[in-house]
Amino acid sequence: MNGYDLDKYLLNFWTGDKMHYETAMLVGEECEVTLLFEPTGKIEVFNYGLQKTYVEGVDYEVNGRKIKRLKGSAMPFFPVEEYYLSEQGKYDIRATKENCPEYDESRKYLAYGEGDMFTSCQIAVTYTHNDGWKGAVPADKSARFARLLHKLNAGENVSIIFYGDSITTGCNSSGMPQGGNVPPHADCFPIMIKKYLEKTYHVSVDYVNTAVGGWGTVSAVQEFDERVLNKESDLLVLAYGMNDIWENDTELYRKRTEEMILRYREKNPQGEIVLVSTMLPNVETNWVIERPSVYIFEKMLLEFEKKYSFTAVADLTQLHTDILASGKRYRDMTGNNINHPNDFIARAYAQVILKTLVGKNV
Repeated sequence: MNGYDLDKYLLNFWTGDKMHYETAMLVGEECEVTLLFEPTGKIEVFNYGLQKTYVEGVDYEVNGRKIKRLKGSAMPFFPVEEYYLSEQGKYDIRATKENCPEYDESRKYLAYGEGDMFTSCQIAVTYTHNDGWKGAVPADKSARFARLLHKLNAGENVSIIFYGDSITTGCNSSGMPQGGNVPPHADCFPIMIKKYLEKTYHVSVDYVNTAVGGWGTVSAVQEFDERVLNKESDLLVLAYGMNDIWENDTELYRKRTEEMILRYREKNPQGEIVLVSTMLPNVETNWVIERPSVYIFEKMLLEFEKKYSFTAVADLTQLHTDILASGKRYRDMTGNNINHPNDFIARAYAQVILKTLVGKNV
């Protein structure tokens, strides 16, 4: 029976030959989508909620890494005219000639929506392959978390605080209100991490998530005492950057992030920190061209990693960049078409953070 399965969701795609539930979004009645790898043998294609199975030759055909939706298919799709808009919607999110293959000056605005507006038009594909992952492999940085690992291996309970923006709150994971609370009801990445640690180490994780949607580092610093320093903790997972692109002041991002690192360590002298570099905003739009600071933020976090031995970077920026470089579209992995992950990238967050933290390909 298919559905949300933590073990399958945490199986990363950079090792092994099995892909579980890779997502892709269908735009247009007879559209074509690209997978990360070329399948070998029979594939399984489901709706995003994993309740429906589609039939090869009836609903779709496979050609190498491509899956094409056939006319009359039962597979859902997003109408082209509702995806590419002639007038701006709630946000000024425009396709760019440089990055969007279907750029059309008369329909240059992209649709935006929350809940399951986009995921309801996505599919999930399970298959085996012989291809190796050609992108960067997330690094094992567990040596920087010696105290946390000592407690986990000794069977001692631990406390973890997650502090970030809307991505950390759970936007748009399917099992969260922000994702519509729809099948397959997948957890947000912080809860995936909590459940994995509890299951693997047979401990209780005191889980605190004080992330707030829409916040950047300016609000994070202002509320740091109340939301992070008001209790003892073993680990802080600090995940900002997406909303700081609006301010577009990289030096202020550096200053505020370092302030939070130092204030946390002063309050928790043995505490350790995972610095999460953010996924990308929609790379096919004006947002990336006009606000290139995400990559600068990533570089700054890596500099902090060198400077402070109790920190390590979980590099989602690099992983997301490499996934997109493989040929997958941003819309295949988004929950709102602008800057929120769907379940597939929420899983990647959990996978990269766990590899960084405990050093295992889970």
